[in-house]
Amino acid sequence: MNEENLSRLSTESFQKLESTLNNPEADGMEILAAVLSMEDEDFEILRPLFQDILKEAYDNPQVKFQLVQALNESGISAADLINNADEIAKVILQTDDPNLSESKKDFLQYIFTTATNALSDSTLNPGRYIEIPVELCRDGAKLPSYATDGAGAMDIYSPIDIELDPGECKIIPIGIKVVIPHGYGLLIQPRSGLSSRIKLRIPNTPGLIDEDYHEEIGVIVENIEPKIKEVGLELKDGELLDGTLFGSNIIISKGERFAQMRLVEIPRVRWRQVASIGDYDNDHGAGFGSTGVK
Repeated sequence: MNEENLSRLSTESFQKLESTLNNPEADGMEILAAVLSMEDEDFEILRPLFQDILKEAYDNPQVKFQLVQALNESGISAADLINNADEIAKVILQTDDPNLSESKKDFLQYIFTTATNALSDSTLNPGRYIEIPVELCRDGAKLPSYATDGAGAMDIYSPIDIELDPGECKIIPIGIKVVIPHGYGLLIQPRSGLSSRIKLRIPNTPGLIDEDYHEEIGVIVENIEPKIKEVGLELKDGELLDGTLFGSNIIISKGERFAQMRLVEIPRVRWRQVASIGDYDNDHGAGFGSTGVK
């Protein structure tokens, strides 16, 4: 926090916050209320500092333990909070409190996500959440979502109606832009149920969305039905008829789930050149077809 930014803070807004922070009896909710009651301009100046303090605090194992204890005393289990995280985040985002700017709502979501991750990272609870900023940039776009609690990938919805002729390949823009955290990527893959019923395929499976890609995400889809399935002639009532069988078109309707997306960690490779890999004794002569089929 540089001096230029601090000089822009209004005295009244800062004094109210300082008074709460200096009150030894003030609890976390009172401090949060004081932060959210600041003028929006002052809040924007101090928000990065607030977020850094929160992240540092929740990285402390003792704070994580205290958080679990506080939830237990309130009659809320950490597991229930984690399992309902998506719904709670939606409630925060959709609140119509006139005193909460979009930035302050986003800050509340940051607090909740950071706390949830702190709980998830602890040995007391499995799983964790990674927060990804997302922009809906097309009419009819929907956020990818998990169909069940145990789903490993999110369903992707088409924001448009689209038709694929046999053998045709198109890109479906899904109407979202994202900021993927450093060290992660998004993989695009087919929905198994859909692939088992129709000839819709994602030819570059899995498609990779890199962390430095910030434009609208598009999914490549292909109808692998042949244009002509069978060529033949049919004799009927003494008349020779064309018996050619053509492939079927595929129609993806607006709002239909047609692909999946999953978040993956992407570690960077650091090559260490050696004179020979023969010094490593884990070679069992594997190669194409080396283990047979049974």
